[in-house]
Amino acid sequence: MIHFRIRDLISVLFYRLLAPFFGTFGRRVRIVFPLRIWGARHFHLGDDVTLQYGAYIAVLRDHERNPRLEIGQGTMVGNHAHIVCTQHVAIGTRVLIADRVFISDNGHEYRDPSRAILDQGQYRMGLVAIGDGSWIGENAVILGCRIGRNCVIGANSVVTRDIPDFCVAIGSPARIVRRYHPATDSWRPTDRSGQFADE
Repeated sequence: MIHFRIRDLISVLFYRLLAPFFGTFGRRVRIVFPLRIWGARHFHLGDDVTLQYGAYIAVLRDHERNPRLEIGQGTMVGNHAHIVCTQHVAIGTRVLIADRVFISDNGHEYRDPSRAILDQGQYRMGLVAIGDGSWIGENAVILGCRIGRNCVIGANSVVTRDIPDFCVAIGSPARIVRRYHPATDSWRPTDRSGQFADE
């Protein structure tokens, strides 16, 4: 059909125009404009990645190291998501990132009360990694930590500590409330320490 031929042509032109500006630009990448990207040459996109409307992604280089932002195959980044990388942010394959999620491996310095925070620069947090197959809920914040495979991070959660594989975490600060139990092939509640509540 004519519609599909036009869409395929636009996809090919889009790839040829944008790919040279990125570190890696996979096949069938879908970017919905408007979108803001800083430091595209440090940005590595796998095949079938989708960046939705209004996303803002910044990879900021300093003189000490080259940062690297990776988004794996089939991952979807929601509308108005905000990702800032100064060291290393690695988002796995087939990750679902909802609208207005904020992900960062750095924060704003604030320790000098005589100066505006705007003028104090940034400080580094831990590296960020989000495991394959995870789902990050709407308005969640992920700061300098690692999230395992097939995790669910609830809407409006603030994650500042590592979350292991196969967990559900909610709240601010986020805590684990449910984990996958392989012996029973079920998702079971946890206590405040993240251990199974009924063991």
